[in-house]
Amino acid sequence: MNEMFYRILQSELWQTPLSIEELDSSEIEEIITEANKQCVAALVCNCLIANGVPLGRKMTLKAMAIVQRVKKDNEKRNFDVSKFSKFLKRRNIPFVIVKGQTVAAFYPHPHLRQSGDIDVFCGQSHFVEAREEIAKKTDLLFDPSIPVKHLSFSIDGSKYELHRILSIFSYPKNQKCFNDLMEKGLERADAVEINGEMIPLLAPTDNVFFQTIHIFYHIIKEGVGLRQFCDLAVYMHANQDRIDFDELDTNLNKIGLKDFFQAIVSILVNRLGLSLHTAKIPVTMTKLSKKILEEIDEGGNFGQALEENRHLTILKHYVKYLPDAPVEILTIPYEKLTRRLRGYTS
Repeated sequence: MNEMFYRILQSELWQTPLSIEELDSSEIEEIITEANKQCVAALVCNCLIANGVPLGRKMTLKAMAIVQRVKKDNEKRNFDVSKFSKFLKRRNIPFVIVKGQTVAAFYPHPHLRQSGDIDVFCGQSHFVEAREEIAKKTDLLFDPSIPVKHLSFSIDGSKYELHRILSIFSYPKNQKCFNDLMEKGLERADAVEINGEMIPLLAPTDNVFFQTIHIFYHIIKEGVGLRQFCDLAVYMHANQDRIDFDELDTNLNKIGLKDFFQAIVSILVNRLGLSLHTAKIPVTMTKLSKKILEEIDEGGNFGQALEENRHLTILKHYVKYLPDAPVEILTIPYEKLTRRLRGYTS
């Protein structure tokens, strides 16, 4: 991705004026194609339109169609998140909505963040209860076995993931540490208004910690796109005065991901234009930062642009990031074996 692409994205994320020379049709098409690949197309298209960049009739109509499609998807998703939250609240089931609409709420224009699944975390203690209540309310038939991470299902056209665990670590000590922190996160949840309903989400320190883990695991597996980095950037921008950076540093150190966090934040600052109020995080681009940027550029959102077989891609990533996360990557075969022996489904 060239400098122009990042300038456009920064302009939309931080609502700063965009001053660029006229782009020719091939440059505009290339920018929008890359934006689609990274799942930030509505952000980019809205910025080009709002700043009066001459696009030509054909590309203007295409850009407007992208914005309207993403906006419509978000309206649907916001309605469903609000409805599902009311459903769980009425049954007194503790939960938070992670990523998705609860992060979109912190964008300057929330309806421009490309929506996806609705991820619901209710913890290990309330997972079965939540699953049973959902089964009573719908005609869905669930496998009674306990999934290792989450249960996937669809209601009224929206895809849900009901999580008992938010991320899978291969090293048991890291898994226990992460699980304990996220279970505590349920107890100190924050809230954000979506569609007139106060929706529970992880509090700022827990939220940044989780988003970092989410990005990390996609990086070392199939890949990750700019949408996840934009999510973390706008969330940190809006909540950085409420983040306990000392606690965050301690928690990341416990699971050996402090260097990954620094690499991620340096990308947020140097490529996406995030302005940090704290000096506690080094923001110089590192070798790991550059490695991650290459991954974003090549693979796009969740590595979907890579032509290789998914399993081959993941194997290549394990080798590539082995020096950066040796404990996690080397214990992956152990985790997969013990998971099967415990009888968990995927």
